[in-house]
Order: sequence, then C-alpha cells, then structure tokens
Amino acid sequence: MTTGARCGNCIHFRNDPAYLEALFKGLSSLSSAYASVCGGDGHCRRHDRYLGARSVCADFQARRTGRQGARSKLPQ
Repeated sequence: MTTGARCGNCIHFRNDPAYLEALFKGLSSLSSAYASVCGGDGHCRRHDRYLGARSVCADFQARRTGRQGARSKLPQ
C-alpha cells in the first residue's frame, strides 16, 4: 500500500472530536477528543475500531473531497 492508503485518508475513518465524544460516551470526563494526546487517532466505521491515522488495511477507500475526519457531527 502507498502512503496515501492509510486509514486517515479513508472514507471509513472519522477523527473529528465532536464525533468521537458522541461515539464514546464519557470520554470528556476522562480527557477530551480535542486533546493533543489523541493525535490523528480516530474511529474506523467499517471495522468499529479506534486506531491511528497511520494504520492500513485492505478495505481502504480513498476520500473524494473534504478534510480528514470531517463528515457529520454525530455517529451514523
């Protein structure tokens, strides 16, 4: 896989803080999805996993437009 085929560039990957805090109830009581320790980590909607943006898998599908992780505000 090429560098561009990383999870952070996939349509299944979400890492916007509002989405993560809605998905993982109680996260804000421990820390926040806005924290720098989260880095580029996010949620794969295809595999229902929390992982790093640099991860790779065979189900990669490139984003067409928009910035990384930006989609709707709430989990789907």
